[in-house]
Amino acid sequence: MPNVPAPLSTKKNALWNAAGCIFYLGCQWLTTVLVVVLSTDYNNSGALAFAMSVGSMFASISLYKMRTYQVSDISCEHSAKDYIGFRFVSILFSLIMSCIYVAAISDNVSFLIATFVFLVFKIDETFVDVLYGVDQKGQRMDYIGKSQFMRGVLSLVGFVAPLVTIHSLPAAIIGMAFCCMLVTLFYDLPHARRFGDIKPSFAHEHLVELGKACLMPTIANFLATSIVSIVRQRYGVLAGQELLGIYASIATPAVLIQAGATYLYSPLIGTLAHSLQNGGATAFKKSFFKVFGLLFACMAIVTIGFSFVGGHLLELVYGNKIESYMWIFPYVLGATTSIAILLYVNDSLLIMRDGVTQIVINALAFAVIVLTADHLITAFDMNGINVAIIAACVPAAVTGAIRIATSK
Repeated sequence: MPNVPAPLSTKKNALWNAAGCIFYLGCQWLTTVLVVVLSTDYNNSGALAFAMSVGSMFASISLYKMRTYQVSDISCEHSAKDYIGFRFVSILFSLIMSCIYVAAISDNVSFLIATFVFLVFKIDETFVDVLYGVDQKGQRMDYIGKSQFMRGVLSLVGFVAPLVTIHSLPAAIIGMAFCCMLVTLFYDLPHARRFGDIKPSFAHEHLVELGKACLMPTIANFLATSIVSIVRQRYGVLAGQELLGIYASIATPAVLIQAGATYLYSPLIGTLAHSLQNGGATAFKKSFFKVFGLLFACMAIVTIGFSFVGGHLLELVYGNKIESYMWIFPYVLGATTSIAILLYVNDSLLIMRDGVTQIVINALAFAVIVLTADHLITAFDMNGINVAIIAACVPAAVTGAIRIATSK
């Protein structure tokens, strides 16, 4: 195809992707800081944390675990138009389900309003992900990185301006969403078009095929991402909006570590898929454990480092009012590490197209969180969130890794 952008090296793709995405998530973390700093108490922070937890569940359905499948579709069974068309369908379905869910679990007006407007923001975020899949498959992840840099800056501006001027959290979220939509419209869509036609296709045959292909990974991913969402929501219901806001203020920076892990291995998904196709199970297992070792080492180093300095940095940001809760920070990092490793195992199983194992290990994790969340929160208070996450994720990740190690 003429005028298709020349691909970048794996190293450059990885650096652009990691730098841009971590910057964007850093800006998202700053919104959780600023909502505390620019508010008189932790109620806005609690409402935002609740909205984010529901938004995470919305994203797990609307994304339909398709990015990994899309990038690892090296034989091009489906076109970019098919993936984009399917994303419209999955977003609509997820939006309906999320609105029903949030209306059923809470009657807190602040929670409801913040959540509904936050879903508008997540619609754009999940839509652009399929465009990022086009960029990644074309080996131009610099487009993704630059997009994320722009989104980070503009989302902060869009969030802060309404919060400062009219002191409204819903208006701040809408402002953030609007700014990100501008980047999608004027940057991401034009750049994705460089790789070919991206007009959405709603051909029934392809929609059904993609729906079937990613159904089990989507269910598995929904169970995995719901681990954190459910335990946070339960803590908000049991302990109150303000204490949830305090936990979120401490825990949100740790999401950067989880995201950094994801962006570390994300550019290697294509490489892992090629190793499976060309070298079989033996080559794939070798690649899997090589990346696993790198991922675990990086997570361990960052976790240890942040355990020593992270608490002091957060006290500088939030002041003395959060000091008495900072002892949970190392446990937050441990919980985040366990989630990141489980997500990597999930993506590796998706490359293998082993949906059954994905369902089994994530159902195991989900069952643990549902059965233990309230008890652990009662026993350990705020730290019960972290204990529950670790108890759910570690056995699931180990089971998945064993399945990969014994594959033939």
